[in-house]
Amino acid sequence: MLNYIARRIVWALLVMVAVATISFLLTFVAPGDPARAIGGLRATAEAVETIRHALGLDRPMLEQLFDYFGRVLQGDFGHSFKQDAEVLDLIVARFPATAQLALAGLGVSLAIGLPIGVRSALRPGGRVDRLGGIVTAALVAAPPFWVGYMLQYGLAFVPKVRAGIDVFAITGYEPFDLHYLALPALTLGVGGAAYYARITRTAMLDELGLDYIRTARAKGLGERTVAWRHALRNALPPILSQIGLDLGFFLGGVVVIEQVFSWPGIGKLALDAIPGEDLPLLMGTVLFATMCVVLANLVVDLVQAAVDPRISHAERSR
Repeated sequence: MLNYIARRIVWALLVMVAVATISFLLTFVAPGDPARAIGGLRATAEAVETIRHALGLDRPMLEQLFDYFGRVLQGDFGHSFKQDAEVLDLIVARFPATAQLALAGLGVSLAIGLPIGVRSALRPGGRVDRLGGIVTAALVAAPPFWVGYMLQYGLAFVPKVRAGIDVFAITGYEPFDLHYLALPALTLGVGGAAYYARITRTAMLDELGLDYIRTARAKGLGERTVAWRHALRNALPPILSQIGLDLGFFLGGVVVIEQVFSWPGIGKLALDAIPGEDLPLLMGTVLFATMCVVLANLVVDLVQAAVDPRISHAERSR
């Protein structure tokens, strides 16, 4: 088990280094000049060169890269000259809003997707299975921004204008307030629910045909007990893997959803950095998003090792 954990940590560190290197190198090929963006269009060539020298942009690329790694290891993600603030401080200030949206969206995905997947697997080809296939296909195909606008119009705008009912807010943010959180979380969750329904159905079909399921049925256990207490537990590994990917991605900032609902999260922070050519802020948000994905997957790997004895047996047999 210790070897398994050590390998996962090493791979996580390698992924972090690779992404940090790629994001840094992209600054050399990205259009625009950060020094010119800071100085403004009317800045003279001498002023732009002075800014470039002050930022260290005129140094050799490898020297800048090693300096960047050194600062990141010290928790210094750079300075946003457009917002005149440290990048890490800006990210930390936006993280609570993104975390609330990520966890709520993931909860919606699981609450919708798991029951559909389990029910479809119990009777493959049945009415629920066929209906679930149509619904999940539609949810996968629907663009998130379109779903968000439709929910805004149908559940917030129309009730407020025609009936004076103000149940959901169209845009805005208040911490831990369902009035603002419900629609963004639902928009984020319904798309993910389709994937969880399909993953759960496939994993459950594999488990329901095994011997231990037939034994449980032969003992007189009900179909619901067999499905939820026995088959689903052994079908968890692929579901947990998807949770790790989604949670890391959501925590890194869901750009489209945050933009549609004016949600002040990390994704909107990164999107706002693009027009202003705020490369330190953009690099910082990309690196932070990568950290979220890597750490979420690392935690999921450890949870899988704890709940799936097959991983422990495989490690001991090596």
